[in-house]
Amino acid sequence: MRFGLLFILVAFIHCTEPKFNNPSDFGTDSYLENQTILCLTGQTASCRTPVPFCTTCKFFSTSVTYNGNRGGILGADAKCMTDSKKPPMPVGAVYKAFLVDDVNRIACTTSNCLTGGISEHVDWVLKPDTKYVRTADNVTIATTNSLGIFTSQTGDAENPSVSTIFTGLNTSGWLTRSGNHCNRWSDGSNVSQGGIAPNSNNLYVSGGVPNCDTTSVILCVEQ
Repeated sequence: MRFGLLFILVAFIHCTEPKFNNPSDFGTDSYLENQTILCLTGQTASCRTPVPFCTTCKFFSTSVTYNGNRGGILGADAKCMTDSKKPPMPVGAVYKAFLVDDVNRIACTTSNCLTGGISEHVDWVLKPDTKYVRTADNVTIATTNSLGIFTSQTGDAENPSVSTIFTGLNTSGWLTRSGNHCNRWSDGSNVSQGGIAPNSNNLYVSGGVPNCDTTSVILCVEQ
């Protein structure tokens, strides 16, 4: 009888899997708590809202005007992302500044990108074969070609229209103006100059090179 009870006890101990509250064991309380902490501190991508990518993309102009010192290209992008006119939907949408220099953001290095195509882009804000609309009323601004640029503009990028918009673009061809980009958008003095679009209905042509202490809105483009 004693032998039988001992055998049953040994068999029970052998067959029962011990459970530990280990953070690395899926399904345990510690595991779930650990995943929550990682999520809240941004250390895991599994719970982050995915960044949407637009197929019909939007333009808007900032509610604030800035001189040529925009904190560089990245600073201008940040201003787009924090502006009060940035559309709230879709959640997580990224907007970048319609602005070029000679290093950090380039549309084309040859006229209309005809030599290297899209390989000439550096962090360029327009996509190939994509329709762009203005945020205010969804009116079409333009549709890009296979090279991620447009050579005609059917609608104004803003309503009401805005003028004297720093872009850094040359007179034609989507080229950066040599030296006329307010020292890569870090200079707000009256010594340097920056290329502008004359108004929001003619974004791809230059309207001159005013001094960098001139103030204007930033045009922002959904990515």
